[in-house]
Amino acid sequence: MMLCPKCHQPLADEDDEPYICCAGAPMQWHCTGCGKVSEGFAFPYGRCPLCAGALELYGEQPAIAHDEAASLAAVRTAFEIELGGRAFYQRAAVACDDPELRALFGRFAVMEGEHMETLARRYHLDLPDPSPQLHLETAAVYVGTGEAPRDAAGLFKVAIGLEKRAVAFFSERAGRCAPGSAEHRLYDELAAEEREHANILSTEFARWRDRMPGLFGAAPRPASSPDAAPLNAAELLLAGHDDDRIAIECGDERLTYAELRDRVARAAAVWRAKGLRPGDRVAVKLPDGLDWVVCWLGTIWAGGVAVGVNPRVPAPEWHYILDEAGFNVIVAESDADTPEPWRSRVHTLADGRHAVAAAQPVAPAQVDPDTPAFWLHTSGTSGKPKAVVHAHRCVREVGRISAERMGIRASDRLYASSKLFFAYPLTNLLLAGLRIGATLIVDPQWPTPESVATAVTTRRPSVLFSVPSLYRTLLHDGRARAIAEAGVRVCISAGEALPASLRQAWREATGLPMIDGYGASEVLVLVLTAVDGDDALCLSPGTQAEPLDAAAAAAGTPTRLLISSPMQALGYLDRPAAQADSFRDGRFCPADLFVPTATGGWRFAGREDSMVKVKGRWVNLVDLEERLGAGVPGLREGAAVLMPDADGMGTVAYFYAAGASDAAVKAELERRIAALPPYQRPTRLQAIDALPRTATGKLLRRKLLEGQGAG
Repeated sequence: MMLCPKCHQPLADEDDEPYICCAGAPMQWHCTGCGKVSEGFAFPYGRCPLCAGALELYGEQPAIAHDEAASLAAVRTAFEIELGGRAFYQRAAVACDDPELRALFGRFAVMEGEHMETLARRYHLDLPDPSPQLHLETAAVYVGTGEAPRDAAGLFKVAIGLEKRAVAFFSERAGRCAPGSAEHRLYDELAAEEREHANILSTEFARWRDRMPGLFGAAPRPASSPDAAPLNAAELLLAGHDDDRIAIECGDERLTYAELRDRVARAAAVWRAKGLRPGDRVAVKLPDGLDWVVCWLGTIWAGGVAVGVNPRVPAPEWHYILDEAGFNVIVAESDADTPEPWRSRVHTLADGRHAVAAAQPVAPAQVDPDTPAFWLHTSGTSGKPKAVVHAHRCVREVGRISAERMGIRASDRLYASSKLFFAYPLTNLLLAGLRIGATLIVDPQWPTPESVATAVTTRRPSVLFSVPSLYRTLLHDGRARAIAEAGVRVCISAGEALPASLRQAWREATGLPMIDGYGASEVLVLVLTAVDGDDALCLSPGTQAEPLDAAAAAAGTPTRLLISSPMQALGYLDRPAAQADSFRDGRFCPADLFVPTATGGWRFAGREDSMVKVKGRWVNLVDLEERLGAGVPGLREGAAVLMPDADGMGTVAYFYAAGASDAAVKAELERRIAALPPYQRPTRLQAIDALPRTATGKLLRRKLLEGQGAG
């Protein structure tokens, strides 16, 4: 018996019966008058809330058809309008000196981001890359005002004008389409969406003008217990350690804990001298190193919000992040890939080093524990990365799991193969390492199996943090034994699922224990861990979890979890729908699925999108990958995806990387495939150079679906 990936209830495997799920019942309504799509179980008198027109149930599938170029173009145009609007508001805030106007710009930017999320969820499309720069003057001319807004009233008029022009654009496009066609209905829907946005802004303008409460007043502060003492996360991380102990080393450079505290306090002084205000956002777009750590911690020490950014981030993604975040300061090696108006906010590494050396240390900013301290961007495996907002309070217990579950102590030397902009090393290497008082080894080189092996043998860490794909490569390349000989006493694996066969093979080759961990950017730490002797992932100290679907767990079938952790984030930036799905009743609810074990642990069962139906029967792609790939000599990695066959039906494809032994690997895979039940057998076996992954090493199944994994 398998579970429905939507409602998680047991389903019968019947080839000839339609799949019906209560969670798929229509919750959207389409207005036959204005085309507005609304969500909800009921509306007053069965009428559209926008125009009072008659409502009809919205079909199970949205109006867009993925193979219709016109429909795709329409929705992408809508995305472009929202992207352009957000770029306009964020960039206007950069050029604005009036505090009230700057705050309104920021709130409008959030509004546009929420609109984009609505479009992405309704039409199941990733956000496109940002449009070219939209200047204030360009937007003003576009809406007919003739000049850029100089006050809040002018801004409201420009914003309303932008929405009305979008209404006119989609309405005109609808008029070109045949009545009743999918394109006509789609353009009507998009016009109605923009019309609603214009109405909301018009209402809010009236409220603002009359000084009445509204959506765009002061942003609410997060609730906090009345007796919560102010703190500073950077100060807490660096306090209470032996001043002479080495805190961090990079190549031949070393800083003691006393030197690191001093340098961080000087960096904070530089930020304050440059006008950084509490809550201002600082992007740290640097290779890993002492400068990265000092800049990141110095931002938090000064009361700002630190945001680590991949220094190799592709230009379109970097531009998207810029317009989403509205950074006040950017620290980078160069400003070459940063467009205006953000380029003027770039501080180069060379200038920053000189300024920090010349500054006098300042005291840390003491803030409410729930004040944002830093952001982390999710890996983007399911679309554009989301910014996860973490508070200062998260560092209070950040070292507990490392100490109590992994046995890490102050005398340890820690090394992570992944880079610090990724949650896994940021938490376990930097935050937990500093909280415990250990020595951190950082490396500016981009990780490869060769560079990681060299770093371990030369820097000699006692604890290694890495990901399964890299452990697998080290094993296949014959480098695993050298890891143990370099003095590593324990290896930690996280970032993606660790196959049991890989864990066992690593133990046999090195003699080293491998701790398996499950975590997420939203909770920072590895909330589930498996050490030697565990038959499954177990709750880490300080963590609580219960199944989202208790009946499914009782039946031994996959379910999502509700996880409680003191390191839980405040939420996502500008993603209300995603926030509602992932943060429930004060707990984190990841999209990953787990199966309970008899000993009270949890076995990872993939994400909801890894449960697919083939010929009427459910297939768990994660389990399938393990059965096909476990112990195959010469197989580096493999992944299964559901793809349409020639008749448009779903069929499993298996992509694998094998290198020189491809023929033998292929023969063994074909033998294993033949032994599977017919509905589980991949009908396509494709050799590729490497599986597509994010910058943090996570598998991108959707890239295989798009045909970008084929070699």
